[in-house]
Amino acid sequence: MIERIDQGRSFSRAVKHNGVIYFCGHVDGKMHDTIAGQTQALCEAYERLLAENGSDKDHMLSVTIYISDLSLKDEMDRVWDAWLTPGCAPARVCVEAKIPEGFFLEMSVVAALK
Repeated sequence: MIERIDQGRSFSRAVKHNGVIYFCGHVDGKMHDTIAGQTQALCEAYERLLAENGSDKDHMLSVTIYISDLSLKDEMDRVWDAWLTPGCAPARVCVEAKIPEGFFLEMSVVAALK
């Protein structure tokens, strides 16, 4: 069975299938003015989204991070690494991409359900 969550015309906020949840990309809704602030806000948002949907950060399988400027990656990684539970790092890719002005990153998560 496929469960589509907050389905719109062109995408769903998330999709559950076969014990896995796939989230669309998310950005920091408050637009913090640093990549560290936006990374922290996204980590906290995903922590809530995962919990609301029967998972948690330790069950993340893969994460795709779109970053506006790869020179900011080290600053983002400091926040990301501090947030992760040791031994529970997901597969991850981080690519430079053009994202809307004012945003430093967008994150998309795939996680196993608990």
